Amino acid sequence: MTHPLLQYHDATKHHYHRYARSAGHMDWANQPNPFRAYEGVTRYSLSRQGQDPEGTDAQLFMPGAFLPQPLNSRTLSDFLGLSLGLSAWKAAGGSRWSLRINPSSGNLHPTEGYLLLPPLDPFPGAGVCHYNPFHHALEPRAEMPQGVWPSWENHFQGPGFAVVLTTIFWRESWKYGERAFRYCLLDGGHALAALSLAARLHGWALTCLTGAGDDQIDTLLGLDRTPWHPGETEHAELICWVSSDAVPAEVPRHLPDSLVRPFADLDFKGRPNRLSGRAARWPIIDDAAAAARKAATPALPYAPVSRPMAFTPPAAGSAAGVIRRRRSAMAYDPRQSITVTHFLAMLERTLPRTGVPPFAAAVMDPTVDLLLFVHRVAGLTPGLYWLQRTVSSPAAERPAWHASWAWQPVRPDFPLWLLKTADVRHDAMELSCHQEIAGHSAFALAMLAPLKTMVARQPFFYRHLHWECGMIGQVLYLEAEAHGVRGTGIGCFFDEPVQQMLGITDDCLQSLYHFTIGHPMDDPRLATLAPYHHLERQ
Repeated sequence: MTHPLLQYHDATKHHYHRYARSAGHMDWANQPNPFRAYEGVTRYSLSRQGQDPEGTDAQLFMPGAFLPQPLNSRTLSDFLGLSLGLSAWKAAGGSRWSLRINPSSGNLHPTEGYLLLPPLDPFPGAGVCHYNPFHHALEPRAEMPQGVWPSWENHFQGPGFAVVLTTIFWRESWKYGERAFRYCLLDGGHALAALSLAARLHGWALTCLTGAGDDQIDTLLGLDRTPWHPGETEHAELICWVSSDAVPAEVPRHLPDSLVRPFADLDFKGRPNRLSGRAARWPIIDDAAAAARKAATPALPYAPVSRPMAFTPPAAGSAAGVIRRRRSAMAYDPRQSITVTHFLAMLERTLPRTGVPPFAAAVMDPTVDLLLFVHRVAGLTPGLYWLQRTVSSPAAERPAWHASWAWQPVRPDFPLWLLKTADVRHDAMELSCHQEIAGHSAFALAMLAPLKTMVARQPFFYRHLHWECGMIGQVLYLEAEAHGVRGTGIGCFFDEPVQQMLGITDDCLQSLYHFTIGHPMDDPRLATLAPYHHLERQ
């Protein structure tokens, strides 16, 4: 019998003759508020006057390039501002909307961030806090009894704090309907990568606690005791430990019940704000989320790879500047190309390496490979290419694919192969729901994974695969900015035609996310405002 998650995935595929179900219209009067706030708690504003950490984009991907900074309210403010905070506001006519450091499908932002913190001045004590990006503030929800926090630091072999991500399906399903569960997971991966890179900027190390269970996260955050409004429940995604001092040789990636148990008796304060007048239920998402829930387990296998950097990174400005400038391109200039050196350097950042964020967060062994549609890369023949991020040889894929593929290595020190020389601009656009950005770009790509095999091993791997895709997308966003171009994530694509293009007939690989990079064409009608200008007027 087919697993419920695979049934969900099949049911939410886009086809040339039928798209996945959605509301069919944009109910603007009922659009969910993109900002969660807790009413009835004392909000602690974080400083917005801090100076960005020093360091270049290239140093983000160099082990040991940053010395640990002390954990205090200022560095915590910088960490959150460079990961989950606002990056700008856009305005056109009478409309205004915010942009964030971590991208989101449709800019709808289903992901919420929480922290488990030690005592930090001026906060009253160790506790559980919600991060409110609109106010760049912490909202304390519960205070830990004395003696609880030292046991956490003992377990993780040093000082630090925990970061937890949750998701609100309604924020995405309002627009995207039944396919929204996928997008929420991709957004979680983007946020996880943003957190990992912001931690590195401070000399800290972020590790995903892959052994933790959803019930444990529910207990830690009081999600099971919070009076949610109908349809606006937050669901556990993941928890990470951020080591803020000398990083242990190996951070434990499981969460003992002894650390969780004291939180079951905490008094959680605050009532979540109402996000919209009414939330429409999509039972197919509820069923998929239930099927993907994770129990506490041993930590998932993660064997980091040690590989040298083959390409010189760009001489970009500060890493923090690149992070703050990240935007999604709305249109590309089809007359401009990029160099093959920049192309390969950007792809190289997506390869997992020992001790290098964001993949050093150790979600699980890399499982996603990239199918590339190369259009305008000077020095590289247009066509279809394959980037092997996983440890297996591409030879293992060949029997299931078209026999005519060339499998010609691009260069001996890089896992990139030419499959076919061709003009694939139309193919890229057609597969990405006929969107011009996929063909007008310098290159586009599809992220493919052995979904059926992984879900058969562990259903919750469905979530992890999408997180990995989101992390790859975040790296590509930032590397595009560092190289003077721009990226765009594409969640709308025709699923099965991607497999058919490759000659795959048995679902051994399925596409989970598309992405494209090129020279952006800016819209002069849009005005850009500072990220917290709305607070400076108060």
